[in-house]
Amino acid sequence: MKLCWIHPTGRNSALEPLWNTIHDTVCGTLAQGAKLDFRFLDDSGGFTRSLYAEHLNSVLMVEAAIKAQSDGYDGVFLGCWNDPLWETREMLGIPVASVGEQSMLAALAMGQRFAVITVSEKTAVAIERDIIGYGLTERCIRRPVRSIQPFSDAQLLLEATHSPAERFIPRLEAVAHQCIAEGADVILVGCAYYGPLLRRAGYRQVQGTEVPVVDSSTVALKYLEAMVGIAQCTGLVKSAANLFAGIAPASISQARKALGLLPGN
Repeated sequence: MKLCWIHPTGRNSALEPLWNTIHDTVCGTLAQGAKLDFRFLDDSGGFTRSLYAEHLNSVLMVEAAIKAQSDGYDGVFLGCWNDPLWETREMLGIPVASVGEQSMLAALAMGQRFAVITVSEKTAVAIERDIIGYGLTERCIRRPVRSIQPFSDAQLLLEATHSPAERFIPRLEAVAHQCIAEGADVILVGCAYYGPLLRRAGYRQVQGTEVPVVDSSTVALKYLEAMVGIAQCTGLVKSAANLFAGIAPASISQARKALGLLPGN
């Protein structure tokens, strides 16, 4: 089984310790014989904390997913909560998972009401929009997505590769206790990177409670393994009706050419 993790940014060399740590951490959880490759975006602006910036970046993520399918991958993982999940599923004929949707579905089997703690207020807005779109508002708390304060940055991410308890965990727990007081019994880490780093450090529940803190990326990747297994056993990947109905190849090629995503005539 070959899986491809699509990142929302380019491979910034300054963050190489982060990429290596996350890859090593999540690969250790995969089923025997499963292989995970990282792919980064060549032209990403490296910024998704804006609805418009996310919109621009989504095109590049879908294009990377299309390339992954053509290169023979069995499943694609969109490794950012700011993701073009439905757009990618529309275009691909292999299973597509997102860190957001798949971890939220997992949370439904873990508790009654979940909350998501993310890395910025703009990201919180995007994730709450997805919760509404997925029809999950009845299974989370009021104001289901909240951000740490101060917001995350590259320095905090790098620090969390070796010492998440220094600054990140206190910021997360300050928000988590508020969410728990309002009824949350599952906390999802609303960042594709911090989840594996917390699990690697042995942090799995909010201190002083029985509330789990879910490594959303690893859980979502395990769901993708199951999705690929279902596809291989039954031939079922997605519905071909309504939202994911087929598109005339000529029409979509014309649109992609107009944006310079394919060579012109």
